Amino acid sequence: MEFEEIVALSKSKLKEGLRSFVPSALGLLFFLILLRAYEIIFVWRQTFFQDIQPSVIAYGFFYDTVFFFQLAALLCIIFLIVFFINRKAALIVFRTLATVFTFIYLLLILYFSKSAIPLGSDLFGYTISEITHTVGSAGGFNLIYLVSFIIAVTLIAGVITRFNKIKLPGWVQTAFYICLIISWLAVKSITPKLQNFGNTTDYSLAVNKLQFFISKSYHYFFVGDFEIPISNYYYDSDTTNNAGFNYVDSNYPFLHTENSPDVLGNFFNIGDKKPNFVFLVTESLGKGYSGEGAYMGSFTPFLDSLAQHSLYWDNFLSCGGRTFAFPPSIFGSLPFAEKGFLELNENMPPHFSIIKLLIDNGYTAKFFYGGDAHFDYMDTFFKRQGAQVIDIKDFGPGYKKMPSSGNGFTWGYGDKELFEKYFSITNQDTTGHRIDISMTLSMHSPFLILDQDYYRKRVDEIISKSSLTPDIIAQDKSYRDMLSTVVYTDDAYRYFFNEYKKRPDYNNTIFIITGDHRMPEIPILNQIDRFHVPLIIFSPMLKRTARFSSVSSQFDIAPSILAFLNKDYKIQTPSETTFMGSGLDTTRQFRDVHSYPLMRNKNELLDYLYHDYLLSDKTLYRIDENLNLIPSNDQMMMDKIGNLFDEFKQRNDYMLKTKRLIPSQFIF
Repeated sequence: MEFEEIVALSKSKLKEGLRSFVPSALGLLFFLILLRAYEIIFVWRQTFFQDIQPSVIAYGFFYDTVFFFQLAALLCIIFLIVFFINRKAALIVFRTLATVFTFIYLLLILYFSKSAIPLGSDLFGYTISEITHTVGSAGGFNLIYLVSFIIAVTLIAGVITRFNKIKLPGWVQTAFYICLIISWLAVKSITPKLQNFGNTTDYSLAVNKLQFFISKSYHYFFVGDFEIPISNYYYDSDTTNNAGFNYVDSNYPFLHTENSPDVLGNFFNIGDKKPNFVFLVTESLGKGYSGEGAYMGSFTPFLDSLAQHSLYWDNFLSCGGRTFAFPPSIFGSLPFAEKGFLELNENMPPHFSIIKLLIDNGYTAKFFYGGDAHFDYMDTFFKRQGAQVIDIKDFGPGYKKMPSSGNGFTWGYGDKELFEKYFSITNQDTTGHRIDISMTLSMHSPFLILDQDYYRKRVDEIISKSSLTPDIIAQDKSYRDMLSTVVYTDDAYRYFFNEYKKRPDYNNTIFIITGDHRMPEIPILNQIDRFHVPLIIFSPMLKRTARFSSVSSQFDIAPSILAFLNKDYKIQTPSETTFMGSGLDTTRQFRDVHSYPLMRNKNELLDYLYHDYLLSDKTLYRIDENLNLIPSNDQMMMDKIGNLFDEFKQRNDYMLKTKRLIPSQFIF
């Protein structure tokens, strides 16, 4: 066969393949439109319980269509390669791939219906056992998923077969490939961006869940946040960064002189006896539904009352959007590593924490948790500090677990049971100095608690006595189950403090209460709202109370406690630390003097806080006194914060590669 004949035959085969691909692809588009309709009709209302703006629906269909053409380009290449071999095989391969993509898309929609957040690369930050644990909490995989898969396979095969029988006009095929080319040439300008939406919820609704997952996964595997060559690590011992840190040793990238001021001492009656510390970290305690000014109304009447007799920070932030971030952030003010510091597990480099410091000064330390403390390697972290870990396996008879979900799964013991276990152990020891840490669990999906009907009624009572707008009242009622766990946990705290008052060491104890992060299942207003949690420091030792509107975070707790112990109790503390924070700000008015990153999910380091600015997903926002985010076009500030973010990533990358945080002489 002559070369010209081969070329002519190839062109003819290519044209035939291109014509054959279009009907099959349009069949897939039709099915994706059906999935979006299913998401709108069933998932959106079930998840958000509110009217959806027509513009958001329009954006959703638009982004679905754009993503379809981007996906179609990839499928077209595969289709044509197989088509040159065998036409029937090409159709089979296309149907198979279309089925796989569609089923994954369906699973992502179901995940979104449970979490109210699209699934991204954070999936790869968890082990198989943790994923199984989390899926179990949402009801697990059951017959519904199998039936959905069978239906998807049948429908896709039927739809594509039916579309293959349609003879399309030439202009339709031409228009198809023009749209396909445009979707790739304009990919950056037509990608959904958070700043184009009124809030995070609208963005989460509009974005195509499969496109979001693929984009985040691609970034994780092929781009990454930590791909900075070690040879490019920048270090200058004569400079300080904008948090005021004076770094002292290029071999230890986070090591700096510790000069955080003692801002707590003036609020306390200082005695000769060292105080006990009780940390109460609350699962999903967000400022949106707890405390004065909560935009959903407050469902924590006891904590609200306690806050009136405490030091209280209105604009306090968690350092992560999930539980993994709180142990290293609160107790060590430690960097995130790649997937969160805890994920280093047994490979955590030697580090400093206030737990270690207190143990070295005669304290005993215990961590109490009603679930499996190995989740997120919390047990590994606390044992490394020298703390005893008490979790689900240590409760024994006489304690009731939280109700199970449909597949029999339960996270473990509720918050009242946790505190009962706490007192059964700590009441046996009232003589020594202690640091006790409790992590609650009840405010967690699937939001099932004992006596839930009673707490649902309590939610309704709180709503009926509020002055909320009709729209907020309707929203609150739709989240009754979730809010009932908030009221339950608040009652558990009432029990805790009533019991603790009976202890002889009550008058010499400092209680620190905060949330590990905000509840993600209730729609999030903006990118800082997911981190907005209360901070309460209460103690009978307080000589005056105060309310602060300045911004601080979990990173700032350890430096302030360290300075407090050093100045007021003469406990020797290191002159150099690796703290990310510079201490709590006790300014009454709104301001932010801090500079550090925040980590939404494992594998997602996208946010950097600098003074009253937030750089989030490469978009700059100005933060107002109500923690609203206002888009900013200040290019100089964008560049400055971007450089600070890059500097952190460089130091973080160096720490990951060398496993160096503190010199050996600091280890005790």
